[in-house]
Amino acid sequence: MTVRVKVTSRLSTSWLAKKLKQMDRASLMMATDIDQQAKILAPKGDTLNLVNSGRIEKVEGSYKVSFGGDFGGVNVPYAKRRHFENFKNPQTLRYLERAGDNVAKQKSKYLKEAL
Repeated sequence: MTVRVKVTSRLSTSWLAKKLKQMDRASLMMATDIDQQAKILAPKGDTLNLVNSGRIEKVEGSYKVSFGGDFGGVNVPYAKRRHFENFKNPQTLRYLERAGDNVAKQKSKYLKEAL
């Protein structure tokens, strides 16, 4: 048995486009909140280079939050290591993962207006 769905009217197309735009906006809001919380949870250090290396990128229709690397004129090669290992400040371990978990617990807040 085959089921076929065909969008035929402009109303349906505009409704779908509106919903996709709302979902994209909700995803961006989630990524922004993850970035903000990760910056609060991340180890600060003297220069704040790790915190300042946080960024949000759109990759293939999804948003990606990342820290470290060469960004904004500052090279932060130790970001991954600080995420998994920090003897001086163990309370900052897995800062990005914890931020993502905190925001995921509130997913209905973001999806409410998109659905």
